[in-house]
Amino acid sequence: MLSSLRIAFVVLVSCLAALPAQGENAGEPKDPFFVEEFGTPGDPGSFRVRFCRNGGGMFSLQLMDHWQSVGTGSKSEHDSGDYMLLCYNGDNDGGDHALRVREIGGQPVFPQNLLVDRWADRKLPDGIEFTIRSSSELGPDGQPRGLELRRTLRHVPEERGFVLEFGLKNFDFATVGNSSITLELLGPWLVNPSHTTLVGNSSIAIAVPQSEDAEFRHLVPATGKVQQFEEIDLAALKFAGTTSRFFGAFLQPRNELAPRAISGLLVDTGPRQTDELTETKAGTMTRMRYRITLPIPAVGQETVASYGLYLGPKSYRVFETLPPVMQTTFEPVLDVDLAGGCCFEIPGARMMAKLLLTLLGWFFGVLGNWGFAIITLTVLVRGLLLPLNFRMQKSMRAYSSKMAVLKPKLDKLNEQYADDPKAKQQAMIAFQREHKMIPPIGGCLPILLTMPVYIGLFTALRTAYDLRQQPFLGWIQDLSLSDALFELPFWPGAFNLLPLIWMGMFIYLTTRQPLPTDPQQRSVQRMMRFMPLIMGVMLYGYASALLLYMVTSMVWSLGESALVKKILGPVDPNVASMTPTPM
Repeated sequence: MLSSLRIAFVVLVSCLAALPAQGENAGEPKDPFFVEEFGTPGDPGSFRVRFCRNGGGMFSLQLMDHWQSVGTGSKSEHDSGDYMLLCYNGDNDGGDHALRVREIGGQPVFPQNLLVDRWADRKLPDGIEFTIRSSSELGPDGQPRGLELRRTLRHVPEERGFVLEFGLKNFDFATVGNSSITLELLGPWLVNPSHTTLVGNSSIAIAVPQSEDAEFRHLVPATGKVQQFEEIDLAALKFAGTTSRFFGAFLQPRNELAPRAISGLLVDTGPRQTDELTETKAGTMTRMRYRITLPIPAVGQETVASYGLYLGPKSYRVFETLPPVMQTTFEPVLDVDLAGGCCFEIPGARMMAKLLLTLLGWFFGVLGNWGFAIITLTVLVRGLLLPLNFRMQKSMRAYSSKMAVLKPKLDKLNEQYADDPKAKQQAMIAFQREHKMIPPIGGCLPILLTMPVYIGLFTALRTAYDLRQQPFLGWIQDLSLSDALFELPFWPGAFNLLPLIWMGMFIYLTTRQPLPTDPQQRSVQRMMRFMPLIMGVMLYGYASALLLYMVTSMVWSLGESALVKKILGPVDPNVASMTPTPM
């Protein structure tokens, strides 16, 4: 709530800054900041952008089809402060904001500092245009001289973004010794609030080539360092950009010159210090710096490089709404997310996560609530495993009955060979063969089969946009965040009920099981009773969607345990270690 008020305050200041100052007239300099809205509030791909004429860049960007929080979205009346802030990096007009350029390498062609000097702006029916000239003089014919650099941003709502066009026009510039200029385009900063971060950092930079056989690259934040993409064919670039947990900002070549013009991709991190407004910790955002080399055209001609700029959610469902040629373009980003993390990959996690998201989407389509979809998925998985688990429990009880009959003979063997371990081992093998003492195979199979579902959900929910700001019941208003029942004035900052319920049920279930008779197994089983506490602390602030699955699964385990005990009787201590609780 506090964060929303702060953002609303900044947006209000932005609006005031965009208004003419008292006494301002046409002969006085314009305010450097101004606000433009593209599209209709509520429509997909609509944006509210604050520009800065000093550098001609994008100071901040809000999505007008997303709310800042569940609370702001539920208001009866809305204002600009309710829209979600997607791109922002500090409250100043320095040269560190999105879509500004600087000239690099060799002798500069433009005498101005392109990052901070004033650009001329012109409003278009579907966008905005910024231009700057290398010379303010006019020729004898009254025409401009030198070069003109143009950046045009045209709104394309069906693509959830813009077309960013670079134009370099030559009025009378002699190209001797200067056949091209190289610009560095500063990509958007995507805010990365710390309260939305679960495990690891979902802010990455990614570059994907056109060829499906070529491997794409991604980089994670390296605070204070500038990284460079290497071993990738930039001339055949499909797209490149950066992400936050739920959103992405990607640049995609559109005309023939655009991919050939990209001469380098660099990545740095921000903000330089923790930003209180957006609750973004220092060094947790990635920003792409695109190096674009534009040939200087012949006199009277213009060089044009055109790029698509996507600014929207990372979601299979959203990508399916894009024009057909773009529907699979950005899927490699989701492949990185669903691999289990930006720094490592859990084997099989990607495939399982995709399957679970598909099933959850189908259940959501039927039930209309993601929470009930998760519960349905849990019941489906545990229900399918019920016959197998019952069979395993029955086999273990049969094994324990046989063990009870043979235990006196085993004790006698242990006494007979107490001082000769080698002879004892050989005697035990012979005894087991004689009496066919084969432990039931598959006692751990139910937990081994439920673990992929748990890992898949754990992986998918890190960046599952579809669950963002999706309510369940009661106090759970956002399944992508922890289920904070109320705030605490001390660590951990919020009272999350679901992990406490899960820990309580797990402890109750494990304490009901008898401890094994074997001293070593008994010691291990005692240690395992602390596992719920350890996992509960680790997952205390995780998405309530995962905890909802775990609580539902634990309720099933309690009911299943009581049913099996009623039918087959209690668990024998001799096989207590063979009956783990599925997740």
